[in-house]
Amino acid sequence: MKYALNLGEDGRVLSITYEEFAPENAVLVDSFPKDDVSDYRYVDGDFIHDPLPVPEEKPSQMDILEAQVTYTAMMTDTLLEV
Repeated sequence: MKYALNLGEDGRVLSITYEEFAPENAVLVDSFPKDDVSDYRYVDGDFIHDPLPVPEEKPSQMDILEAQVTYTAMMTDTLLEV
């Protein structure tokens, strides 16, 4: 069974479908990695593991406020235990 790859401009695997549903000129392969295929690029007939960087999560305004209140309470010895 053959599979068709939908590739991005940099060769990143965007999706995989069966050959029968492939658009014209699609890259056909016999197998593909069983992991998250978006972590791979297909270059010169080989799958290259190249995961995208995970964006750093920014703290919410509530997280910042809670940290400031907790810090102030600790520094002034007014930390209340519930």
